[in-house]
Amino acid sequence: MKCFDCATHGEASSAVAVCAGCGAGLCLEHAHVNPRWLTMTTAINRTVSVEPPARVVQCGLCAHADEAAAHPAAPANRRGAKARP
Repeated sequence: MKCFDCATHGEASSAVAVCAGCGAGLCLEHAHVNPRWLTMTTAINRTVSVEPPARVVQCGLCAHADEAAAHPAAPANRRGAKARP
């Protein structure tokens, strides 16, 4: 399998991982590896994080989309609409 992002730039690199979001093949240069905190429920329905964190491999697009979903920016103004003070 070849890296999808490299192929879009006309290069050919072997994929070493698959994006957890979209399934694209990724080389080491384009793979974003982030921690994914798993949780478990203990007595009295208390949720605690499990150590160590798991990892998730994503392409740049899916990594940025997850980041945007976690920290949404202010909505953009519509074309022609005046900004409110």
